[in-house]
Amino acid sequence: MTALAKTYSFTAGTAIVAAQVNENFDDVVDWATNTPTLSATSKITTIAGALAVNQTSTFTGLATFSANIKLDHTQGANAAIYWEGATDNDYETFLRATDPTADRVITLPNNSGTVALLTDITDPTWNDANNVLTNSVFN
Repeated sequence: MTALAKTYSFTAGTAIVAAQVNENFDDVVDWATNTPTLSATSKITTIAGALAVNQTSTFTGLATFSANIKLDHTQGANAAIYWEGATDNDYETFLRATDPTADRVITLPNNSGTVALLTDITDPTWNDANNVLTNSVFN
């Protein structure tokens, strides 16, 4: 769909033809009820105030946010950020938070690597024969 364009211009004191008004109105309705183009390629569309999107949205480029991102409580325990992975299938990786009782901050380290889960950490065991503590990590 093309961007909304003004079909006619009217000048005060001239006769207005009903067909022209109807066509302008039809253009506005068609634009608003279909898939409007908010801006041309390589242009920026600025929206003052809140933007509510109530449908699934697809971003094919980099989405940049210069503020916090809030996952609303209306999703309840299902609110999550998730990754599809290399294959579009029935399996995804979800990142969710439990219902917080206070503000919480989780800081990821300034390092590359894999984040270990508690289930990835084995219990340390003491080997009396060699005086060695195994399965341990010392920082």
